[in-house]
Amino acid sequence: MKSLLPKNVYQRNAEIYKIMANPKRLEILNLLREKKCSVDELTKIIGTRKANTSQHLAVLRSYRLVQAERRGLQVIYSIIDPRIVEPCRILKSIFS
Repeated sequence: MKSLLPKNVYQRNAEIYKIMANPKRLEILNLLREKKCSVDELTKIIGTRKANTSQHLAVLRSYRLVQAERRGLQVIYSIIDPRIVEPCRILKSIFS
């Protein structure tokens, strides 16, 4: 039997799974699935410092999981593809 996907796809997916293994990043992605948010909004909801939230968003941006849009002085974040958080929801239903 032949591998279903090219080896580089498995490598890239493993890197993204490592990035998503952080609970705060998963929370950010799930929040952005529901609505676009600023760093201040996300900071208030997830209960971290603004600098910490910004670091998580920078990592998510570098892997192209979220995007940023400048609106005046604010930067508004959105999820690029909401399907990325489906495993989180599937696992919740399995283990609830």
